Amino acid sequence: MKIVFLIQNLYGIGGTIRSTVNLTAALAERHEVEVVSILRTADQPSFDIDARVRVRDLVDLRESSPDFAGDDPRQAQPSEDAARGDTRGHHHCSLLTDQRMAAYLAECDADMVIATRPALLAYLAKYGTRRYLKVGQEHWIHNGHSQRLRADLRELCPDLDVLVTVSEGDAEVYRTKMPFADTAVVSIPNSVPQPKVGPSTLDTKTIVAAGRLITVKRYPLLIEAFAKVAAERPDWRLRLYGKGPEAPHLQQVIDDLGLNGRALMMGPRSPIETEWAKGSIAAVSSQLESFGMTIVEAMRCGVPVVSVDCPYGPGEIISHGNDGLLVPEATPSALADALLRLIEDEPLRHAMGAAALRNAQRFDPAEIALRYERLYAEHMPARRVRGLARLRDLGARTIAGARSLVPRKAADQPLAAQAPVTTHCLVRQDGGLTIRLIREPWATGALATNALALRHRGTATTIELPLVPAEDGAMEARLDRGAHRLAEGRWDVYQVRPGKRRRRLAAGLCDSRALVNAFPDLRRPLETWTPYATDTGELSLAVRARTMHAEVTDVVSASTGLTVHGLLINLPEGRPALTLLAVRRVARRAAASLDQDELTAPSLDEETAPSLDQDEETAPLLDQDEQAASSLDQDDVPGARIALRAQSHLDGRFSCSMPYQRLLEARSHSHEVWDLYLRPGEEGQEGEPIRLGRFCDDIAERKGVERYPHQQVEDALIRPFYTAGNELSVRVIPPPVEDESPV
Repeated sequence: MKIVFLIQNLYGIGGTIRSTVNLTAALAERHEVEVVSILRTADQPSFDIDARVRVRDLVDLRESSPDFAGDDPRQAQPSEDAARGDTRGHHHCSLLTDQRMAAYLAECDADMVIATRPALLAYLAKYGTRRYLKVGQEHWIHNGHSQRLRADLRELCPDLDVLVTVSEGDAEVYRTKMPFADTAVVSIPNSVPQPKVGPSTLDTKTIVAAGRLITVKRYPLLIEAFAKVAAERPDWRLRLYGKGPEAPHLQQVIDDLGLNGRALMMGPRSPIETEWAKGSIAAVSSQLESFGMTIVEAMRCGVPVVSVDCPYGPGEIISHGNDGLLVPEATPSALADALLRLIEDEPLRHAMGAAALRNAQRFDPAEIALRYERLYAEHMPARRVRGLARLRDLGARTIAGARSLVPRKAADQPLAAQAPVTTHCLVRQDGGLTIRLIREPWATGALATNALALRHRGTATTIELPLVPAEDGAMEARLDRGAHRLAEGRWDVYQVRPGKRRRRLAAGLCDSRALVNAFPDLRRPLETWTPYATDTGELSLAVRARTMHAEVTDVVSASTGLTVHGLLINLPEGRPALTLLAVRRVARRAAASLDQDELTAPSLDEETAPSLDQDEETAPLLDQDEQAASSLDQDDVPGARIALRAQSHLDGRFSCSMPYQRLLEARSHSHEVWDLYLRPGEEGQEGEPIRLGRFCDDIAERKGVERYPHQQVEDALIRPFYTAGNELSVRVIPPPVEDESPV
């Protein structure tokens, strides 16, 4: 049959989009599937769309597109038909979307049309015909809606055939508060596909949470709970993934609780499964969860979930004490106690992780697709069916678990299709990399590459890696530490295409979990390879190669000064004499460096990389400015550097402190940056200074992840920060004027 999904904007980010993408891919195994996006705001969707799914856009808002409709006068006029109670959805609709949706639904030849939010549900109720089953999806909850939206739904739902909620608890609320005579209310959960990464090993001492950073997620509660955890288990870390309006407030909570360096704001990640696989425990602190997509995502990676038992999703997903823990009281102490239970009981954590992996299979897209097929078979009236025999045949096969129907492709290619090959970059336990190119099942034709190339941005040095067949049919290239030496800097990964120009390789999945708890060999030179995805979705490596290195493991910034702890790598054994050097940036860069390093410096994702037409040109290296930013040959500049005794320990650790008062005494400009070094050796026998930095984990760029608050000392604000190259520096600025706040 033909199934159509109506979605507001396929090119955005959100749980509704993700669940729709998952479900359409599963349904495309046996049916013709089309996604109708009311708006098009980007060239490509944020999520990969199965190539068998056709995508149709009604209103193109890309100014560069020949179909641009943003200047159509009707686009500026408010919608007359979208549900006004769906404030956000109605805002993105217009008279133009009204008219184009009405025309589409009038001519639609589908067997089932599914609207994915209330604003679109209104379109389906008003414009839909009796030729197809009209299904409305409820991705939020009845009790979370405004009175206006509840009134809209009460008026609109009788014109639908089925209303689908994502939890049985919410379905029961609808049946009780909005009993419809002819509209069935059923619950079908969202789907989560099997991850393309292996299950978590649950040994990283990392708690992971992910979602939009909004008030209803109650992330301050989780951070406060983690503060209690960290007091008892300081070796554990919290990683919070996502973006949203609450981000500044959450960073302030971290600052206030002194959790800097322990609770990390990781930003958004897509795909997220590689990050779940880095966790030992997943945490959910929400006030409401209509379903709990992140809960299932974590469970599918074999990670047990500790969740506040909020309405409605968690209690229907988690089997308390079996594959996770439900916390009845939404308090920091109760949540911390549950987290500590799994932290302290490693066998229990592993048993729950294994159970989570098994139990989450019921949310596989294939299982959820079957439930939608059954919904059609049960609720489509015979008078609306084109061919009753087909309905009976479909019903019999779906109820029996029909998985053997011949896959079919949509007649037209999608407007935005996923690549025929998925890239999977894996960091092995030995620190080497395996880059796999995995052909999608539907892909045809030969792979248009037989090798990969790594290209250094600073020197244009290129290393070619042959692609060889793996046992599972994938093609893979190996980057081995014993066989390859990579210079420090950024290396971009390309496909080598015979007879064609090299092309950047899409990042796909970057599974770098082996680096999370990586401990360096203290008796050998440092060399780290950290893969990461650029903002444009391409694969690159951040390489650090240091003969000697001072690896930062902990930073404590107080009102009086800065204390740094770390590891000495490849320094003389014993307890070498150490001096902490704070070196002021050269005057010509004093002001510019402040913004470049901490505020507007290119991130790893914004670096200047060679374009497709610049393969033989030299691209700038991000760290060159940082390497040249401070000069140790500044003896002619009074106060250009500060030297303080540091401590070394027999086990290879070091510690050092910098009183902030010393920075003020040496201050010569209102805005200054001081770079931090360790210099080994006694006076008169000093060795080369060693830059302090943090390279030995999976975080390719720390500056936006591990942040420290300003400390006010007299007439200055002082704070440590990591540069774009993950090296440690200190910033000194004057206090803000008036009501301005420091960035």
